[in-house]
Amino acid sequence: MTTFSLGQEWVSRVTRGDEPDVPVMGLNLSPLPDQEKVSAFLGEISRSETVREMSRRKWLKPLQSSAKTRVAERGSALIDFLNIKRPTMPAYAMFRGRRSVEKRGFLDDLAVRAWVAHVTDVAGECIVQRTFKPSTISKDFLKSLALLSSRADGPRKALDVLKDVGICVVLESGLPGMSIDGASFHTAEVGPVLALTVRHDRLDNFWFTLFHEIGHICLHLAEPTDEIFVDSEEDSDSDETEAEAEADAFAKDSLIPRDTWLRSDARRFGNEVSVVALARQIGIHPAIVAGRIRHERRDFRIFNDLIGRGQVREIIFDER
Repeated sequence: MTTFSLGQEWVSRVTRGDEPDVPVMGLNLSPLPDQEKVSAFLGEISRSETVREMSRRKWLKPLQSSAKTRVAERGSALIDFLNIKRPTMPAYAMFRGRRSVEKRGFLDDLAVRAWVAHVTDVAGECIVQRTFKPSTISKDFLKSLALLSSRADGPRKALDVLKDVGICVVLESGLPGMSIDGASFHTAEVGPVLALTVRHDRLDNFWFTLFHEIGHICLHLAEPTDEIFVDSEEDSDSDETEAEAEADAFAKDSLIPRDTWLRSDARRFGNEVSVVALARQIGIHPAIVAGRIRHERRDFRIFNDLIGRGQVREIIFDER
């Protein structure tokens, strides 16, 4: 990750919008630096793979130009993209992820915020068949959703079920510099939004991330709010906020009932036979059980044949 030495006091100012309720990189009223420094900074980040990828995905709209001015125009287009007024975005984007800002580089932070901005653009075009009602996400609903994991088309079917109850689902790969698995927010214009990057193309990661974001919607986003939860499964326990711990517990207990897990041979012995047996007992995919053991034991060398590696994208994006 490239580290930029230019001060945040003016980086914030350069990348903020004219409207005070669209904080893109923070809000600071300190004087701007001279134009030469601004141009040099924009030129540097515009050459980064993160911004180049945004351009390749057509998120940025630079003017048609010669090769000589393309980088500068990409930087200008980046600022326009981040500063655009988005009615579908919460008025004040309070990012509630596990990783603290101090642990992220500038490009990492930029990538996450640009990704969220694009997700809100996509969500603004989302056609929801019914108005979301928090009561829909009942224990029976969650159990039936978890049971879909045992089906060959489970991931795709689960996303369709969430759309049917009024949750806008957005699938968008992360940008270079991102380590994000999913995000969730709720606006009055769109309703609840659940976004996934499918960063790790594995069934265990897909199902846990999906239920983690559903947990945020049930526990923290039942009504429109100014908060956005941006989540990465790889952050340490010490980075977790209370809300993240609650969403984790929600996901674990919804996929495998707590009492069943505590009494299981899978938790005690952690061998393949017990993993498969528990999955069959409660009707879920063995990847979910295997993934939980890998995570709790912090041993990611085990059960490589059970976690469904390379299957999620194939299932979700398969031609019907």
